[in-house]
Amino acid sequence: MAANPTQDVLIVGGGIIGLSLAQELALQKCRVAVLERGQMGQEASSAGAGILAPRAEMQEAGPLAQLLLAGRKIYPEFVSEVSGRSGVRIDFSISGLLWVALDLEQLAELDRKKQQQTELGLAVQTLSRDETLRIESGLNPELLSALYFPEEGYVDNRELVRGVELSCLQLGVRLVPECEVLAVKAEGNKVTGVETNSGFFASDRVVIAAGSWSGQLVTGPRSSLPVKPARGQMVAVKGPEPGLRHVIYGSLGYLVPRGDGRVLLGSTVEWVGYDKRVTLEGLQEITASAVSLAPALRASTFIECWAGLRPFCEDGLPVLGAGDLDGLYIATGHFRNGLLLAPITAKLMADLIVAGHVPKILEPFLPGRFHSQPSQIENVQAKKKQGRNPASL
Repeated sequence: MAANPTQDVLIVGGGIIGLSLAQELALQKCRVAVLERGQMGQEASSAGAGILAPRAEMQEAGPLAQLLLAGRKIYPEFVSEVSGRSGVRIDFSISGLLWVALDLEQLAELDRKKQQQTELGLAVQTLSRDETLRIESGLNPELLSALYFPEEGYVDNRELVRGVELSCLQLGVRLVPECEVLAVKAEGNKVTGVETNSGFFASDRVVIAAGSWSGQLVTGPRSSLPVKPARGQMVAVKGPEPGLRHVIYGSLGYLVPRGDGRVLLGSTVEWVGYDKRVTLEGLQEITASAVSLAPALRASTFIECWAGLRPFCEDGLPVLGAGDLDGLYIATGHFRNGLLLAPITAKLMADLIVAGHVPKILEPFLPGRFHSQPSQIENVQAKKKQGRNPASL
């Protein structure tokens, strides 16, 4: 077997996180290879609904909320650049999002969410039943109220993944599908590359961006990553006319329109390991929630159903930063927000890998939070005192 050429950076995982990072590194003139155990972008990145909703997903003020809002801010430019470079027309819409309350308990939850965001200085609009039905006539006429988030939206995730993949190829990134990484190799504490079922790939910079499979890779002498899969089942239908104009949230699920008239119904969160089966129980849960939100969907035409595995970290935050080994980097654990956070993750991680810069927004997500060790900032500062750039290529 011929030797694989040495790369400036090897990325383990060809989902939207790995591909977006590869694109960003290539734009910074790095030689990059992406190693994917299956086909590029065919796991969680293609299985989601493409919701871009940092405000709706926000549980509390904190570092994740800050990262989500920063990610949404740069999204339009990201999609525009990917589309322009790849030639892929990407269905992307700031459609607005309605979070609907169908009973008094859900209404109280909306009140709590509004108060929380008001305290953060974020304006939220409460709509009456009539106001809600006026802008989205297909919703349940028995709804009580809704919160309106005008800046939320969606992207067709499958089109986006294809666009970023083609953009990477345009920029000279080497994409290697059906390439399972067996081990990260190191000499002493220094990364030298990875061993795969297709031979050894050499590089002194390796990024683990393997989604739900990241926790299966030993990433250093201390421990593996505390990342596990969360199954999410989905359904796609062709909705009745007139179609939905907004992303719709309810207490048990969501509805996401597409420009071609489809509606995506989701989703479950199930702790079943690496089982990607679609179950009747899951489909029943999803469709019941969908019909409660929009009764007209009873007459919709079934198109397809599927399941994906979201990477969930034990503390609910992504893992972003340098690992135990010199030259090892981690970008995983995005759970439900991988698509939204892909552009900001790519920019932050590329800045870290190329320039050794750890921006403040990245600090809460560093891998070192899982065990007692010098922080990534301390490590960088120590290396600078030794007179060398810790992440030069």
